Amino acid sequence: MIIKEIRIKNFRSYYGDNNCFEFSKDGLTLILGDNGDGKTTLFEAIQWLLDTTVDRGRIEHVSEMRKSKLEIGEHDEVSVSIKFEHDNRDMEVEKSFQFERKDTTSYIAGNVSYSGYETKGAERESVSGKSLINRCYDAFIQRFSMFKGESDLKVFDDKTALKVLVDKFSDVRKFDFLVDTANLFEENSNKAYLKEIKSDEKVSKEANALDFRITKLANDIQQKKSDINDKRASIEIYETKLNQLEQNQESCEKYQDIQKRLVQKENDALKLRSQIGMVDYNHSLLDRQWILCAFPNILKEFQNKCSSFSKEKRRQERDFDKRRAAEKAKIETIKEIQGALINGATELPWYLPNQETMEDMLHDHICKVCGRTAEEGTDAYNFMMKKLEDYKRHVEAKAERQLKEKEIDDAVLFKNTYIEQLHNLSVSMSGENEAHVYSIAREIKDRLDLVELLKNRLRELENKIQDIKDDKARLLIQVGNIPENMLESQFHDIKGLFEQKEKAQVRLTDLTNELNDLQAQMSEMKSKLEELNPASSQVRLFRDVHHTLEEIAKAIIKAKDDNLANFLADLEKRTNVYVEKLSANDFHGEVRLIQTAKDSTEIKLFSSNGTEIKKPSGSQKTVMYISVLFAISDFTQQKREEDYPLIFDAATSSFGDSKEKDFYNIINNIKKQCIIVTKDFITGGKVRTKDLESLDCPIYRIKKAEGFDPNNMATIRTIIERIK
Repeated sequence: MIIKEIRIKNFRSYYGDNNCFEFSKDGLTLILGDNGDGKTTLFEAIQWLLDTTVDRGRIEHVSEMRKSKLEIGEHDEVSVSIKFEHDNRDMEVEKSFQFERKDTTSYIAGNVSYSGYETKGAERESVSGKSLINRCYDAFIQRFSMFKGESDLKVFDDKTALKVLVDKFSDVRKFDFLVDTANLFEENSNKAYLKEIKSDEKVSKEANALDFRITKLANDIQQKKSDINDKRASIEIYETKLNQLEQNQESCEKYQDIQKRLVQKENDALKLRSQIGMVDYNHSLLDRQWILCAFPNILKEFQNKCSSFSKEKRRQERDFDKRRAAEKAKIETIKEIQGALINGATELPWYLPNQETMEDMLHDHICKVCGRTAEEGTDAYNFMMKKLEDYKRHVEAKAERQLKEKEIDDAVLFKNTYIEQLHNLSVSMSGENEAHVYSIAREIKDRLDLVELLKNRLRELENKIQDIKDDKARLLIQVGNIPENMLESQFHDIKGLFEQKEKAQVRLTDLTNELNDLQAQMSEMKSKLEELNPASSQVRLFRDVHHTLEEIAKAIIKAKDDNLANFLADLEKRTNVYVEKLSANDFHGEVRLIQTAKDSTEIKLFSSNGTEIKKPSGSQKTVMYISVLFAISDFTQQKREEDYPLIFDAATSSFGDSKEKDFYNIINNIKKQCIIVTKDFITGGKVRTKDLESLDCPIYRIKKAEGFDPNNMATIRTIIERIK
């Protein structure tokens, strides 16, 4: 099966029906995408297409963008189609389902339908899509051709994987019937032989005694084998746990180192953001007088105006004081004029005598100054009356003058202190403050330059943080996406597991030795049984038949084991051919497929000097597993006379930039269809086009369309761009 084209319509982030990929027939097709751009969605769309067990559509597979554009009652479809070549025939399968918007919040999905087409000669016939997939790309092929993440590459972690491969590609399965048949014949012939020899008069007593011991030994051997199998299973569990713990322990240390670096970088980024946001530009316009940054000339003009205002105010106040003094002088002059007599002499003070004394004298009709009487109507009386009236008139004139003087004193030219305030502000803005205003523009420029510098540092730091997060993601992928809290925990029970494993191994050795002793005793008892010389020739015939069938059963079992060993050796040889190719100039060692139990095997890496590499790097493991998959693909092509593509999603996340370039060049030159969806060749969200120049395979870039809302899935759409 060779995939020619895959088309996707409304499957999750692949909105609409203009989503098409065309693939190289006998080499690499590279699909590049950053985190969240739709790489895994593409892989899962292919998986969904090939899954023939699904009968109903699922709303979660529908594009959120397409759902958001549907009117109530309107419907559309989700579909994934594939065009491929198989047995030199062009074929096509489309899997689809309808979906409809029922109301503002709910949707319904219809049944899944398959349509298929097969070209026969010049005719294009409609056939069952399901049957085409099951015939051309069955579950076995999918199991060994589609891999999501690096953890899926470990095919032999599945205990049934070896048996499935052996059943498909080896003649070992043909031996199963022969082994069962030979064992049945041997068991029946043994029963017949024992029955006959125990009835032979000559050796019956010895035969019965030997049979009893043989039966007991057989039971003991069976129990011992069971104990050995249990102990081996325990050791395997311990080894598995230890491998996981050792791997996780190493991963934990790496994780803690990554996490420490990540926390440090994020703290540094937080400090930079704090420094960048330390100054609020809006508040600084007034609080820090930044609003004056462009107005030093205006400030000077403001100071000049304030100075002129002050001068003008002082001038006007001087003039006002002169006018006020003149008015007060005028009042005093009037007073002097009013107090002078006609003859020019100065009269007595108007307040001598005072009002009370004069009123008493008028009442008593006597001048208490000279002692003369002053009867009413006399000149003396009239004089005193006139003096009293003068006194009252002077009191009124004085009060009036005092009021006018107070009005003059209270008169103010400038009722408010605005000019003083402006003057004080002008004074306050001079000296250091004036220098500060003149320095504001420079301060703002320095601040903006600093912010730009800090932003550049922050961008660099954010790139480093993203790189660390990518390292963290790769680490999680390498250890099988185990939860972070497991990595953060400490694995203090390794020592205890080692002790339990050692005890189990010691006990296994003891059990094996005990089994060997029992089997030796069994061989001795069987030899003694065979050495008996029965009287009956028929018994001797039964014995010979049983002996022959026993040897045949042993030969068949050995042939089966040899065939399995040859199969693994062939697979191992092919694997190492690919390991050498894929590793290029890098160290690769030698891969060995080691059978650990009846139907399971392990992939291990050894140096040429025979030393096992206990902890190969992530990239070495990936190369090992991919090499095994290429070797299995070769077996498929050889045994089933058909080829199929290998499809990988994020299988090389542990590779560095230098490793990526060599690896993909080699993959491209292997004449086998290989589709890889990866984040490789992308740094900082941009494709490293220079590193792709040496590749002549189809290369696609998938990414989110611009203008999306990070909080709204209905705005997310994956677009496809063919780079080469």
